[in-house]
Amino acid sequence: MRRPKKPSPKGSDLANLTEHAYRQLEEMNATLQLAPGTVVSEAALSKRLGIGRTPVREAMQRLARERMLQILPRRGCVVADSRPDEELSAIEARRPVEILVVRTAAVRANADERQRFDRIADAMAAALGSEDLNGFARLDAEFNDLCLAACRNPIAASMMRLITTLNRRYWFMHHGRTLPPEGVGRHIEIARAIARGDVEGATNATGHLLDYIESWPRKALAPVRFGR
Repeated sequence: MRRPKKPSPKGSDLANLTEHAYRQLEEMNATLQLAPGTVVSEAALSKRLGIGRTPVREAMQRLARERMLQILPRRGCVVADSRPDEELSAIEARRPVEILVVRTAAVRANADERQRFDRIADAMAAALGSEDLNGFARLDAEFNDLCLAACRNPIAASMMRLITTLNRRYWFMHHGRTLPPEGVGRHIEIARAIARGDVEGATNATGHLLDYIESWPRKALAPVRFGR
C-alpha cells in the first residue's frame, strides 16, 4: 500500500520555507561552508536542510541571480568563484547605495529600530570578544536587514540586496574563520551612529569600512599589475 503523499506547501507556507532555505544557504555560502567550486544539487541540499525540494530550488535560483551559485545546463549547480576585479566592481556599485542607506536610516529609524541597532552593536562586540564567527555572520545579516528596513527606501533596499550577499562572502573569503577587529569595529560604529541619529558619523564609518574592504582586492591585484 502506497503512503499518501505529503501535501505541497502553498502560499505563505511556501514563501516562509523558501526564505528559511535561502537564509541557511546564503549563510553556508557566505561563510564558505559551501566553498567556491563545490558542486551542489537540489536533492542533496534539500536533505541537508530538511526542507522540501521546491523551496530549496527557489532559494537556489535566488542565489544564482545574486551570483552566488552558477547553474550549469545538464551539469547541475556549482558554488561560484570570485575574482578581485569583480570584487572591486561590486564595491564600486555598493558605495553610493550603502551610504544613501545608512544616511537615511540614521534619519528615519524609529525608536524600536534604534534600540535594535544598539543591541546589535553590543552583540557584535561580544562576538568579537569570544571570536564567534557564526554569531557575527548572523548579526551581520540582521544588521543589513535592519538598515534596509530603517532607510524607508524600497528601491535602494532592493539594489543593496543584490550586492550585500556577494560582499558578505568576500569578507569571509579574505578573513577565513577569524574576526578582524577593524572590520567588526566599523560595523559597531555604524550601528551606534544610526542608533543615536548621527548622520555624519554613520556616513564616515561606512566610508572607512568600504575603504577597508576595498583594500583586499587591491592588494590581490597589485602583484599582477606590477608583474610580480
